[in-house]
Amino acid sequence: MSRIFINYRRQDSEGYVGRVYDHLLQHFQRDDVFMDVDTIQPGADFVQVLEDAVKACDVFIAVIGPQWLTIRNQAGERRLDQWNDFVRIEIATALAQDKLVIPVLVGEADMPPPQELPEDLAPLSRRNAFELSHRRFSYDMERLVEVIKREIPAHPSFKPRADDETYQRKEEDIRQLRLELVDATDSPLFQFRDDNRLFPVLGEGNADANIMFIGEAPGKNEAEIGRPFCGPSGDVLDEMLASIDLAREGVFLTNLVLDRPPEKRNPTPEEIAYYTPFVDRLIDIIQPAVIVTLGSFAMGYVLRKLDLPEKRGKISQLHGKLIKAELDYGEIHVVPLYHPAVVLYNPSKKDVLLRDFQKLKLFV
Repeated sequence: MSRIFINYRRQDSEGYVGRVYDHLLQHFQRDDVFMDVDTIQPGADFVQVLEDAVKACDVFIAVIGPQWLTIRNQAGERRLDQWNDFVRIEIATALAQDKLVIPVLVGEADMPPPQELPEDLAPLSRRNAFELSHRRFSYDMERLVEVIKREIPAHPSFKPRADDETYQRKEEDIRQLRLELVDATDSPLFQFRDDNRLFPVLGEGNADANIMFIGEAPGKNEAEIGRPFCGPSGDVLDEMLASIDLAREGVFLTNLVLDRPPEKRNPTPEEIAYYTPFVDRLIDIIQPAVIVTLGSFAMGYVLRKLDLPEKRGKISQLHGKLIKAELDYGEIHVVPLYHPAVVLYNPSKKDVLLRDFQKLKLFV
């Protein structure tokens, strides 16, 4: 289903529509925004094709420029009066189906009065219009996006919010899991933890989070206080979250390995095998709609666990991609990202990480 349908006339507003489309893609998935009927098969009923496309949307945006009302065909006839005009067919269908129709005025255009519209388009003049100015385009688009987000049904990647009883149960399940981790004396890293008076780091955040982040392993700062991402890499992560107006309290943060390995080394296969059942149980409890993997180890584990075609890919190829998958509780997205610590060693990666984080705005 295309949740947002953009109706426009190329000769009138094509330049503006490209900017509108690009801005919407910062907040919605590409498949959620329908802009053009690119190809209609020979012999197909083009009216039916257009009607079906409009029927599939939640919000219909009619972009109206200064020539929208008066553009004529080669015979000198007004395009809007023609029975086979795509713009007319789409708008008339949206009005007849009682879609949320938002006229968007560009290029200092005015709303057309009903007496100058074909009869099937006359109700358009009663729709409250939204004006996009050239000077304040980004600001106006942000306001339009907020209107759309309020009106459309919840995105499939936004799960229903848990009620109080369910949320309390999830918090209790996480608390019990934390106690099990504390008592995990058979862990391959328990002795190192005990000798250095460190804490295990199960994770923290919203027990019913829509987005769950999985890193690699806690560092020295994290293990000393038992909290994830509280050192320098945590500062980078907080900056990335702030760039999409998301607080860490609204997500859940954890790692693939839940105790600190010694000597800043990579996790061993034995350590990953021991701790990932805890991580799997966290996923089952929280049931996130989006799992963001930070770094190659977390990415590799999640993609292999879900047996996805990308499981043999490298993070240099997959970072920032939205990968659909299925868990027992429903459809999710996996989003591989570089670990925030990469910025500490390679500052040039900061812009890459910032751009990739913008993809998460789809789920905020």
